[in-house]
Amino acid sequence: MSFRPSHWLRLGLPAALVAGGLVVLTSSSGSAAQPGPYRPSFPATHQTAKAEFEPNAVVVKFKKKTTTSARKAAVSKFRTTTEDSVSSDIVKLKGDIPAPDLLKKVQADPAVEVASLNYKRRIAAVPNDLYYGTDQKAYLNTVRMPQAWDLSKSTGDQIVAVLDTGVDAGHPDLVGHLVPGYNAVSTTRPNPVDDNGHGTMTLGIIAAAANNGAGVAGVGWNVKAMPVKVLDANGEGYDADVAEGIDWAVGHGAKVINMSLGGPGSSAVLATSVANAIARGVVVVAAAGNDGSDVVQYPAAYSGVIAVGATDAAGALTDFSSYGNWVDLAAPGWDILTTGSRALTPSGYEPYWYCTGTSCSAPIVAGVAALVKNKWPAFTGTQVESRLKALARDAGPRGIDPYYGAGILDAYAALGGARTTDFPVAQADGNDQPERAIPVSTDISTTIGVEGDVDWFEVTSDAARNIRVSVTGPEFNDAKYSVNFGPRVAVYDANLEPLGAAVTPFPDIDPVTQQPNWGPLTASVDVSAPAGSTFIAVRNDNGSRDTRQYSLSITEEGNGGATNGNSYPVRDVMPYDLSFGQSVATKPSVTFARDVVASTVTSDTVRFVNGTTGATVPTTLTPYDAATRQVVINPATPLLDNTTYRIVVLDGVKETSGNLVAPFTSVFSTADLAPPKLTFDAAGAYLAANLSWQIPALSDFDQVIVRRNAGSTVPTPTTGTLVYAGTASAVKNTGLAQGVTYTYGAWIKDRSGKFSPTAVTQLLGMKTAISATSTLIPYGGSITLRGSTLRIDNKAYAGLPTNLYVRPKNSSTFKLLAALKTSSTGTVAYAYKPAVSSVFMMTFPGNGDLMGTRSVDVTAQVAPTISATLAPTAIKLGGVTKFSGYVAPAHSGQSVYLQQYGNKVWKSIASVKLSSSGAYAFGIKPAVRGQIAYRVWFPADADHAQAYTVNKILTVS
Repeated sequence: MSFRPSHWLRLGLPAALVAGGLVVLTSSSGSAAQPGPYRPSFPATHQTAKAEFEPNAVVVKFKKKTTTSARKAAVSKFRTTTEDSVSSDIVKLKGDIPAPDLLKKVQADPAVEVASLNYKRRIAAVPNDLYYGTDQKAYLNTVRMPQAWDLSKSTGDQIVAVLDTGVDAGHPDLVGHLVPGYNAVSTTRPNPVDDNGHGTMTLGIIAAAANNGAGVAGVGWNVKAMPVKVLDANGEGYDADVAEGIDWAVGHGAKVINMSLGGPGSSAVLATSVANAIARGVVVVAAAGNDGSDVVQYPAAYSGVIAVGATDAAGALTDFSSYGNWVDLAAPGWDILTTGSRALTPSGYEPYWYCTGTSCSAPIVAGVAALVKNKWPAFTGTQVESRLKALARDAGPRGIDPYYGAGILDAYAALGGARTTDFPVAQADGNDQPERAIPVSTDISTTIGVEGDVDWFEVTSDAARNIRVSVTGPEFNDAKYSVNFGPRVAVYDANLEPLGAAVTPFPDIDPVTQQPNWGPLTASVDVSAPAGSTFIAVRNDNGSRDTRQYSLSITEEGNGGATNGNSYPVRDVMPYDLSFGQSVATKPSVTFARDVVASTVTSDTVRFVNGTTGATVPTTLTPYDAATRQVVINPATPLLDNTTYRIVVLDGVKETSGNLVAPFTSVFSTADLAPPKLTFDAAGAYLAANLSWQIPALSDFDQVIVRRNAGSTVPTPTTGTLVYAGTASAVKNTGLAQGVTYTYGAWIKDRSGKFSPTAVTQLLGMKTAISATSTLIPYGGSITLRGSTLRIDNKAYAGLPTNLYVRPKNSSTFKLLAALKTSSTGTVAYAYKPAVSSVFMMTFPGNGDLMGTRSVDVTAQVAPTISATLAPTAIKLGGVTKFSGYVAPAHSGQSVYLQQYGNKVWKSIASVKLSSSGAYAFGIKPAVRGQIAYRVWFPADADHAQAYTVNKILTVS
């Protein structure tokens, strides 16, 4: 039978108090106590992967358009009763016949959309009987939660529904963090009161108030959680209630659903509710289960649900965590300190409990999912799941595996932080296949160093004999260790046909203490070994690794045994399973255990895929070699570095005996090489540089780093000024100085911290000057603008584009006046007739080698021309003369002033406004005799400089 661990909940003091070893609680009378951790006495649940359902009931979802009378008629026809309103979407029907028989009748009715057995679900955090102290920081660091809180401390309006045993709503660490909930278990008690304790624990992991100076911090920091009671006081419940709870939560605004519950057996009704939630954009998270086996658990295994396995604080998979290809992520689930029900906490203890199980892992993921959903509200549940998986940190066997799924949750990366290195994995021991079996003749001790590792050994016999193969592990105590070794052994003949197999039983329960009899476990099998080679495969039945050694013993004793087990499909796979550091030029191969039909070995039955994405890698197969039983896989292009690949043999390869080869898979990773050099380029601009690069295909790409130096010194990854660090393919570097040479260095950094060779580009400093032949010209006159564009060391470049810009003096907007090209001496010239006072400047926009530049501004004032006529020029005292003329350009309505010279100064004595043609006229009647000088003054305006007429002399006699 399968080896399955058993656990008890751990209940204890707040993390801050536990760390000190004890705490003194003072009563009102002043007495003191020193409490230890609370050990609940109820037995562990969820120990076996056996589907259970309500014996005489089914759960039904009627079609939407079915009338109430038709629904009632169906209930009567099935000879069933129901406590639910038939107008509800989900109805539980209870009859007198066995549930499977009742289901057949119900499914055939045209009024029924979907129906299923009412499976029982249980809490996934199984109680533990031994206190194992830790604090929150240890396991929250595993998922980089403190760093994630630097990016986000609120889930906003992303309500998290916790479908569980309810909640202690008055818990001081939860007050203010709950929204109205629902009780799907009881119609008489609407409030989701926690009568088990499990729901308060799982909800607290998500929503306990953070930064309030008391208790524990929920991963969501500031969360609104919705308690939905779907499990009873025993931590058990049926799918009818779970599905009802899902529908209610979705209908009342839940954006994330956490279900720390599960069990075998798929329910169409439960699956429908889950699918509907996902279709409405809800993130659905579920515990993978605590069976320590690959028996499929639901709802975790439903498509779109994030199934979460459990690790310890160091990132090692716990021995109780269920595994399989349906597991999506892993998170800490060992000694997670959280809120506990006050009513169920014995006197003298704080209402904070330690929680162990995948029930405690799932809420960590759900809380982070809510933070992600709040940061990107438009994300669907599927997009949130994809982000969490894509940014998880690989752990255990490289790539996607059945133990960690995509890896261990990385909250910081999920919220936009920089990725970090993957969790380390031990190098495979090399005895992964029969071809590399370790020869043994005496006892040997070794370890299972990687999740899912299989150790092969070979015993040689001169003649047929009976042998006993025994595998004994280290002390098994899952209250003391998060990982334990449960021996499983299989024995094969030289052709890898089965001779026998055995698996250890779980430790017996002491009838007095009701605790397991902890100690080493042994799996032993007697086989009849033929002459020649006998192969032995040893693995940990629960899939976890264990740094402690197990021992293998082969003795010649016993009476042999009946053959049991399955044929092993291959003799060798290269590169060997779980290995890393393989060459990117690798050509994988598979050597079958027995002769196979060549025509069945095709690209459809022997595949090569990316171990992380699952994408098929383009390959061709060398034709199967019957002499060696080998097929070679030829990748179309070299493999990527630091990438996981999976060799997969699918159903369809047929042995010449007629038997199908059992499906098989093997994983390896390529060497972590330094990233290749970037293709890096730059283009100069004015006070800026446009940088671009091409990122090659890399599986472990982390970021591009660009740094610069002023001058010609090439920067290093740690010197110079940081310009950019990120994942884009271009950046504009602004804030640069004019007339400076800049040297840039760029690197690819991979997730392991390796840097590519330095890619260098340089932009040379330039200078542009401008001058004008005159800075004051009359209206209608012209000037020549001269300029030069030179390197800062005065080197000239012919043909550089130098743009001449102009703006009216009263405007701030330059317009291109002329696009010029430099001569061989770097100079340009341009003749221009400005109509108004103007500002000029020249620019060089820069190019792939040279920085852009801009000249200083030069201003050319334009003064209007003013004609002047004095007639007559001589008059008698008392007579009148006329001073008149025109201003060009015409300034209609603008005033000009008649000025008279006297006492060595000019003084304005009259003014008139110019006509539309620019004409003016003054009448002059002097009061004294003599010669008097006059002129007309045009004051400067926004467009033109001031101007004067010529002086006119009037003689008065």
